[in-house]
Amino acid sequence: MTTSMPSAPVTTVAPTLLREVAVPVQVVRAQDAMSDVEVLFRAPRLDAVAVHDAAQGRVGLLTRHRYTEVMTGRLGYGRAVMTRREVGQVADWDALVLDPSTTVVDAARTAMARDAARRHDDVLVPGPSWSAASTADLVSALTAALADRAARDPLTGLLTRAHLLATMTRWAAEAVAGTRRRLLLVGLDVVAMADLNASAGFAAGDEVLRGVAARLRGTMPNGSVVARLDGDAFAVLVLLPAVYDDRAVELTSALRDRAVEACAGVGPRVRAATSASLAGWADPDLLLMEVERGLRSTPHGSPPATGQLPARGH
Repeated sequence: MTTSMPSAPVTTVAPTLLREVAVPVQVVRAQDAMSDVEVLFRAPRLDAVAVHDAAQGRVGLLTRHRYTEVMTGRLGYGRAVMTRREVGQVADWDALVLDPSTTVVDAARTAMARDAARRHDDVLVPGPSWSAASTADLVSALTAALADRAARDPLTGLLTRAHLLATMTRWAAEAVAGTRRRLLLVGLDVVAMADLNASAGFAAGDEVLRGVAARLRGTMPNGSVVARLDGDAFAVLVLLPAVYDDRAVELTSALRDRAVEACAGVGPRVRAATSASLAGWADPDLLLMEVERGLRSTPHGSPPATGQLPARGH
């Protein structure tokens, strides 16, 4: 059964690699005249240009600060003298160049370790075409990456329980309140996980948990959020479209079955429980409580539990 999901609020993914932060940079030739570069720096948002020296097989950097400093010159005579000079004569040929696969953490650390005079210069990134990342963008990406790391379970890479609740709270306020849409929470846990750990070892159990996480992440609707609640329990958060109650129940059942089927073959069987909010109103704590109650009350051999659409005063 195919289900059509509305657009969920965007969940920003923090960049992890330098290539995801870098932007295309204007490249000039080392033999170009400074007067040619002057035209480029008239653009107020241009902070630097890459300088290519084909003869020497090297790439350098000319920042706006360096350009202004050189063109002003002592006693204001710089422009008259320097407009005829070649860009290569004033470029920084010791600019920091990092591979695009460098992590944001390592790139920011390396950039900030430079001496004070160069600490805020762009970092050059090679590729089919050259790009650059500003130190400010690197620090911002580093902050986002560290925050994203703190929000994720280290074993599976899924969101933690606390951040799932935070996302539910935000969606309830921004995407559900005042509309006919609903939040749906599907909870799953691995049956007999303790027995697996005891018989095959914790490494085997961890592999199962990573497998379940990967299956859920790869098969749930676009825009949904997958999280690890605790040891062997997972949850999938979905924004349901504006439909009547009977259709909401159908969608809930379809998504629950889709989640269970996605985990088939990973290892031990999983069981599931669901809870959907009222149209236009959602209580994240109540949804999570009902899902966890449903998981606890579902015997190992029973069909998955489906929570009723809760009443506002429940």
